[in-house]
Amino acid sequence: MRALTDEDVQKLLAIEDVIGVVEEGFRLYSLGKTVTPHRMKVSVDYAGGDILIMPCLSADLNIFSTKIVTVYPQNLSKGMPTIHAILVAINPENGAPHLICDAKALTGLRTGAATAISIKYLARKDSKVLGIIGCGYQAKWQLLAATKMLNFEEIKIYDIDREKMLNFKQNFKEVFDDRIKLMSSVDDLVNSSDVIITATTSRYPFVKKKQVKPGTHISAIGAYTPDMAEIEAELIAVSKLVVDSREAALSEAGDIIQAIKKGYITKDYIYAEIGEIIAGMKQGRANMDEITIFKSVGLSIQDAAAASLLLRKFRNLYS
Repeated sequence: MRALTDEDVQKLLAIEDVIGVVEEGFRLYSLGKTVTPHRMKVSVDYAGGDILIMPCLSADLNIFSTKIVTVYPQNLSKGMPTIHAILVAINPENGAPHLICDAKALTGLRTGAATAISIKYLARKDSKVLGIIGCGYQAKWQLLAATKMLNFEEIKIYDIDREKMLNFKQNFKEVFDDRIKLMSSVDDLVNSSDVIITATTSRYPFVKKKQVKPGTHISAIGAYTPDMAEIEAELIAVSKLVVDSREAALSEAGDIIQAIKKGYITKDYIYAEIGEIIAGMKQGRANMDEITIFKSVGLSIQDAAAASLLLRKFRNLYS
């Protein structure tokens, strides 16, 4: 069994390759060809932390993987990372372990890939302005993945922490020149963007119906618990709503759960899983004016797909 660091993962995996394998993972998931149990959470109450366990089996990708994510917000005051993640990949044919790896970058890559796939099927092809709300760790991968799908002329960013915005722009100055613009408010970003990515831990919706212009695509990858929300219920109710998993969205996605509780939509309002669109079971964008929303809470098949690619890349390099 091999042990890979976060640096190893980033060297072996190119974002465009991850996009391709995660797209196939979504397709397999929606066709019922994976075993993807519910994400299990173990609360460590005495330490104020949570441990999340995400297993997946894919015969088509010939892999079983389990990702373990720990979330300890109080670590911030101790000068420690608040999130740790590791992934174990196993050969499902004989049970032998393939590898164990740091899963921080892998998670970033596969989550960015999900947004890129949503852009491929749901965004207008003439989209010119990308808006990113939230400039934390995930924003890097969102930007790198989204710009593999479309050549955006402008990239607008917003975060409540101005220093994070400045650092984000500086980190990508050489890659994107002067295309990255700092915005002073969410409103200004939303009403001037063609594609919007929300990557926050907000508990209150901040993307509102009155701000969004016709034809906009939104990829909402934050708000992964029932008490979080980034997208206003009124906006969801007038948009084409696509999810990574119906089952996961209805139990975990705060934006959708709260919109149902408020009576704006019903459980049947979800138009499709992204995998159904990839598989040709449902249509993607239907016209230039519809507002599309991709709500993702993250699936273990994304991790398994990325891990299968990682394993192939490692073997090709060192065999």
